[in-house]
Amino acid sequence: MVEFAIVVPLLILLLCGTIDFGLIFGGYQTMESQVATAARAISVNQYQYSGSATCSQGGSLTPTAEAVCNVVATLGKLTGLDMSTLKVGICFVPPGATPSCSGADATGTSVVDDVKVCAQAVMQSTTGLTSVFVSGSTVSTSSRLLVEEPQPSGATGYDSYNSTSTAVDYNGAAVPGMNCS
Repeated sequence: MVEFAIVVPLLILLLCGTIDFGLIFGGYQTMESQVATAARAISVNQYQYSGSATCSQGGSLTPTAEAVCNVVATLGKLTGLDMSTLKVGICFVPPGATPSCSGADATGTSVVDDVKVCAQAVMQSTTGLTSVFVSGSTVSTSSRLLVEEPQPSGATGYDSYNSTSTAVDYNGAAVPGMNCS
């Protein structure tokens, strides 16, 4: 009986760790897949937001806000990740160049540009027993594709979305930008 009392807590911790790892890994895989889907949609100029949630940037529906809301909408609810900490970045960069994505003037108006979409969220323990190990850790992913269809310029074009951009409001929650690297 004493051996059982010693082993059971370890087995429960191992079981909870396996459950949390599976949920976090599944959330990461979903995030990775949906970021690639969003990058593809932007690269072929199919970024128009058609979801039912409200979407705006600085009080109006800008093309940049539409692209960000599409990323957030395709991500949905990620298991094992805290969606309130989600950050999204969209960057246009010449092929082969390192994306800095810190300027607000980069637009994807050229078919020789690459578009890079990135996302980051904080891991969260579902069982609660492994929160000591995952608390505050982040997962991030990005996808970089060649822009196949040039984006419209001017008021109908959209800009990079990064940490200096005005936050996009998605269904009443601010989605902060991040610098893709």
